[in-house]
Amino acid sequence: MWLDRILARQVSLAPDAVALRDVRRELTWRELRAEVRALAGRLAGRLPEGARVLVMSQNRLEVLVTYLACASANVVVVPVNADLADAEVSYIVEYVEPGLAVAQRTSAGRLASLAPGLEVWPIEEPAAGAAEHGGERHIRTARLDDPFAILHTSATTGHPKGVLTTHRSLQAQALSWLGDVRPPAGTVYLNASPLFHGSMVIALDYLAAGGTVCVLDRFTPQGCLTALAEWRVEHVLMVPSMIRLLVRTKALDTADLSSVGLIVHTAEPMPESLHQEAVRRLGRPLLNVYGLTEGGGPVVTNRSDGPAAAPRHPGARCAGVPMLGVDAKVLNRDGSPAAAGEVGEICLRGEGTMREYWRRPDATAHTLKDGWLHTGDLGYLEEDGRLWTVDRRTDLILRGGQNVYPAEVERVLRTSPNVADVAVVAVPSEDWGHTPWAFVQPAGPDAFDERELLDLAVRELASYKRPSRFLPVERIPRNPAGKLLRRQLRDRAARMLADERNRRAGTPM
Repeated sequence: MWLDRILARQVSLAPDAVALRDVRRELTWRELRAEVRALAGRLAGRLPEGARVLVMSQNRLEVLVTYLACASANVVVVPVNADLADAEVSYIVEYVEPGLAVAQRTSAGRLASLAPGLEVWPIEEPAAGAAEHGGERHIRTARLDDPFAILHTSATTGHPKGVLTTHRSLQAQALSWLGDVRPPAGTVYLNASPLFHGSMVIALDYLAAGGTVCVLDRFTPQGCLTALAEWRVEHVLMVPSMIRLLVRTKALDTADLSSVGLIVHTAEPMPESLHQEAVRRLGRPLLNVYGLTEGGGPVVTNRSDGPAAAPRHPGARCAGVPMLGVDAKVLNRDGSPAAAGEVGEICLRGEGTMREYWRRPDATAHTLKDGWLHTGDLGYLEEDGRLWTVDRRTDLILRGGQNVYPAEVERVLRTSPNVADVAVVAVPSEDWGHTPWAFVQPAGPDAFDERELLDLAVRELASYKRPSRFLPVERIPRNPAGKLLRRQLRDRAARMLADERNRRAGTPM
């Protein structure tokens, strides 16, 4: 419904303007609508409404074509990170039960072995076979409260949770973005982040604005700078680790950024030193976005050229003002409202909020209460309505914009007979923002085997989730109730890093 109207409107207003572009080809609005309707007809002729369609591909414009076609066929998109380990993909396939998959040819054989019998269509040919399936006559109209996508996060058990979002969520998110960021019609936007998570929502926001969405296959500093210049990009979304690489490449000295008007950064707090370096080197305003998958995407924004204020608490960062249509409050542990400046749990409310966790009623009830989304993030509100974050969710590790959940990594490592207990914590990294370290309590005096643990991680975890260090400890610290004292391990890691820096600084050159 919502996405169909965007396509119809833009075909009426600017049929020959470019809607999507990547390094292989580009599509005008007229061409995009034709491809979307052809694929939608094929999907609707094959699947009932509400069926799940697994989408597994590296970035390319056909990923967005597929998402739009699924909306037109009223089937549910299930994006899957192609870099996940086999065990992770198998788990998602088993509990989502997709009716078919649309995947890159490089992933088709893998899916065939992991899910025998699952029909796989090549994403490189999005409209192939449309005629034999009846084409457009099968297209259906999705209602606003119908599911649009299942986007994956993780649970405290370490298994993925599917965040079910609706077409209403997309509409609410787009209207908030258009009212807050106000991209002019025709804005050229570069998507430099993977399209299997929340960045897809912002790409759809720019389509709603009548913009041109350019899709970068994979981020590299040189590739990004080339795209910014050649495609005359005006707005771009990156995570802080991308910005760090960009401002430190020599190619930036001669890069043409004359078209760029706004740089959006999200996924993790940007260190103040990097923020200052980015403003100086890029010479462009930065828009900080605070958001989460369960919230439907961006929920709070803060421009770098806005008024600065000192934090009330050490390490606090100003997330900004809630976007139009989003309410925010901070609660104490007992559920009472926190006073201005008092740290508590950040809670959000708006039509962009997820409907539920797929097939997880207990987790849904824990997170959604009386219409409010309990984020698990800590922060405070000022009297002027600005939201400040004090810490991310206690256990979450944000590595280069990718979420790494310690419980998931710990679950894998505990399958080793040589591991009695294990804890994974976030450790600062210059290249990635943070990286996971695994503290391991061996099952016996000679049981610690780093090679065995690394091989296990390679088999069972995506590369970005694998610990960069495995460290033996006599015991994992826990309180009398058995709760893991992760802070002690983070402090221990910080001391180790400080000692290493001191040793390097004292070493003669």
